[in-house]
Amino acid sequence: MKKSLGGMALAFGFTGSLLLGSGPAQAAAGPDLDVTQCTIVDDPVDYGDGIDWYKLLVTYKNEGTAPTGNQTFQNRVRPVYGIDEFSGQLGNEANVRFSQAPMAAGQSVSTFYWLTKKVVDQHTWGIFLDVNHQVTGETQTNDNFCSFFADNS
Repeated sequence: MKKSLGGMALAFGFTGSLLLGSGPAQAAAGPDLDVTQCTIVDDPVDYGDGIDWYKLLVTYKNEGTAPTGNQTFQNRVRPVYGIDEFSGQLGNEANVRFSQAPMAAGQSVSTFYWLTKKVVDQHTWGIFLDVNHQVTGETQTNDNFCSFFADNS
């Protein structure tokens, strides 16, 4: 009995892999923004401002088969050193919104953002792509962000 159940499981496993497909993942038909690197690194330089600085190293890519469209789209990084999008004031910990020009299929962007040690310790950092959902045709948005709680890279 044990031998026949094992054979059935093996046969089902083989059939299941045929039904579900076990080949490589296919590129999305249309644009597909994806955060491919999201790393926090300590900046060892003492700038004399009394702040322990870190960098959020980010790379994002259009992994889809089509460009992201003809208009720029909005992204948000929080909190970083910069102009706070809500108050308009320069501050050490601000939500920063930035525009990204349209991206061709396969195009990637690498950049970094300044974070304070307090932000890193409190786990309040993250980057979020296309926050206003301006990229039409993108159906896979679960990898458009990374934060302390979810690193999609």
